Amino acid sequence: MTFLPKFAFSLFAVATISLTTADAQSSAQRRDFRKLQQAQQRMQEQMRSAAENQPKLPDDPQLLGLHKEFIAKAERLAMEYERKKQFDKAREVYESLVRLVPKYATAEEGLGRVLANQRMSDRRLTDVEANQQWQDSGVMLQQGMPVRIEVKGTWKVVYETGPKGIEIPEEFRQRDNRIKLGTLIGVVANTPAELAEARPFVVDNGMEFNAKKTGRLYLRMFDVDPTDNEGKLYVLIQSTFAK
Repeated sequence: MTFLPKFAFSLFAVATISLTTADAQSSAQRRDFRKLQQAQQRMQEQMRSAAENQPKLPDDPQLLGLHKEFIAKAERLAMEYERKKQFDKAREVYESLVRLVPKYATAEEGLGRVLANQRMSDRRLTDVEANQQWQDSGVMLQQGMPVRIEVKGTWKVVYETGPKGIEIPEEFRQRDNRIKLGTLIGVVANTPAELAEARPFVVDNGMEFNAKKTGRLYLRMFDVDPTDNEGKLYVLIQSTFAK
């Protein structure tokens, strides 16, 4: 599997960067984030203004055809830039489309995706042991920020039982029926009390969401007694982390 060596190398490289460089990068990230926020506010103002002054489409059939053809080509170009992760170029095209065609859902959604991707300026790889309780991911999520999570690896749920099997105590049963023995789960908490009382959520590979609150992300395997389990999962978290 190529996933683990690549991330292991990334972690080693990050560990060798000097404190001065890290501080500079953090400062640059904050500046970039402020610029993105300002750009997003400008776009929202432009979209409101455009909605109030929506241009009239051309009456001439040939001119209307050219208009539609341009929009279709511009949309394909923006999606191609987005696919190549050239988000600055994709954003420029989507912004042009929003100004040209107010309330155009495809362009508005594309612009939203690009801005979200540009806001994911931080990343952290952490491993989650199968035989431990809640484990601190080392990540402080920031309310409202988009989060993407990738998960790799396998682990083993180990049980020794007689013919009657094992009944899960009532206090450990989850309302979310997607949570099963061995499921990777997470909570966002800031105190031991929150950690103990928070309702866990399923952590899936490739999941994306906006953080509902600012807080520390904790991860673990769902199990009544994890101490006899084996293995671990590798979790990559991407977002703009709270400082």
